[in-house]
Amino acid sequence: MKIFIALCLLATTLSLEHSLRGVLRSPQETLKLYGDYKAKEHLQYKDSEDRMRLMLFRSNAELVAQANEESDSAVFGLNFFSAMTEDEKRQYLGLNITGHLPNSAPLSADLMTDVPESKLWTDEEAVTAVKNQGSCGSCWTFGAVGGLETRYQQVSGKLRNFAEQEYLDCVYEGKRNGCNGGWPDDCYTYSAGKGGRLASTADYGYTPSDGKCKSSSKPDAMIAAKISGYQSVGRTETANIAALVAGSLSVAFEVTNYFQQYSGGIIKDTTCRGRPNHAVTAVGYTPEFVLVKNSWGTSWGDKGFVKFARNYHNCDLFEYSSYPKLTKTSETDSTPSDAATDYKAEDGDDKPDPEPVCEDKKQDCVFSKRKCKRNKYAAKCQKTCKKCEDSGECPSGTIKCEDGICRHEHMC
Repeated sequence: MKIFIALCLLATTLSLEHSLRGVLRSPQETLKLYGDYKAKEHLQYKDSEDRMRLMLFRSNAELVAQANEESDSAVFGLNFFSAMTEDEKRQYLGLNITGHLPNSAPLSADLMTDVPESKLWTDEEAVTAVKNQGSCGSCWTFGAVGGLETRYQQVSGKLRNFAEQEYLDCVYEGKRNGCNGGWPDDCYTYSAGKGGRLASTADYGYTPSDGKCKSSSKPDAMIAAKISGYQSVGRTETANIAALVAGSLSVAFEVTNYFQQYSGGIIKDTTCRGRPNHAVTAVGYTPEFVLVKNSWGTSWGDKGFVKFARNYHNCDLFEYSSYPKLTKTSETDSTPSDAATDYKAEDGDDKPDPEPVCEDKKQDCVFSKRKCKRNKYAAKCQKTCKKCEDSGECPSGTIKCEDGICRHEHMC
C-alpha cells in the first residue's frame, strides 16, 4: 500500500509509517490531522460549524485515500478544497455553458500532418506564471487570457501578462456580475469590438470582484497585434493537439470533487457525469499528457498545473476549445517581457525515480532477505539490501522512504 500522508500537505506532521486510510480509522488521529490541516490553511470555526467542517474534511480525506489506491498515474492530496461545501467549491469555477453547443467536428484541412511529438510552451518562456482567481467565478477570463498570452508572444516576441480584470469588469457590464460566470469567447468578441484592445495586469490589476469598467482610462497593451475575433477548434483531441502547435488554447471541462483533490501525475477522471463548468488554458502536450494551466494558485495541483492523459475523454476537455484571432500591427512592442513561469512539466511525478545515493561498504554483499533483516548486515550492505545510510543524501526532489530508498515523495 502506498503511503498517502506524503500526498497530504501535512506530511511533516505525521509519521510516514501510517497511511491516510490508517489515520482515518482512528478518531484521535483523524482529529489531529484535521487540526493540523486547519492550522496550515489558517482556518478557524465556531463549534457548531467546526463539526460540519470535520465531516466534510473526513469525506474528502476518504476520497483522497480511495483515489490514490485506485490510480496508477495520478496522486491526490488534501488542499484548500478539503473542508469546503459544494456551494463554496462552485465559486472557484465560473464557466457558463448555457446556450453553447460543443464545437463542430474538424475539417480535414484543419488537421496538420506534421505535428511534433511534444510541444510544451512552458519550456519556451511563452507562458506566464500561474494566477489565482480566488472565490470569484471568473475562470472564463483566465481561460481567455491564457489562450491569448502565448499567441501574442509568438507574434510580438514579448510575453505579456494581460488583465483578466478588464474582461471581468467590462464584458458583461450592465448585464450581470462576471463573478457569476461567463464564456471565454465573449472576451475575444469584446476586445474585437474595442479595436482589439486589452490592458496589462500591471495597469489593470486583478481583484476577485466585478467592478466598474475602467478600460477607457487604462493603456492598451495589445501593441504588436490586435484581437479581431476568435477561432473555434474542432472537437477532437487530434484537432486540439494540432492547434496547440501554434499556441495556447482556451479549453473547458467538467471539474469534479475528484479533480479538485488532484496533487500531481497524469489524471484520468472517471467521475464526471455532467457538462463543462470550468475554463482553463492548454499550454502544451507530450505523447503521455496534455498540459493545462489552472487558475487556483500554485498551492493546488502540480504547482498550479495539471496533466490530462492522452487518448482519454478528460471530461469533455476537447469539445469547446478556442483561441483569439490576432491581426499584426505595424508597431513594435518595446516593453520588456513579463515574467514567465519557471514550471517544467518534465520535472513532474511521471519521471522515473532516480537511483538512490548509497553504496555497499562490505565486499561480499549478496542479497538475502534473511540477512538484510539483520541490522548489522544491512548496515554494511546498504545498496544490495536496498537501504541507504541514514546520513546519506537523496537526489534533489526525492526523500528517503521508510525502507531507506530515495524516491519521489508520493512513491513512498
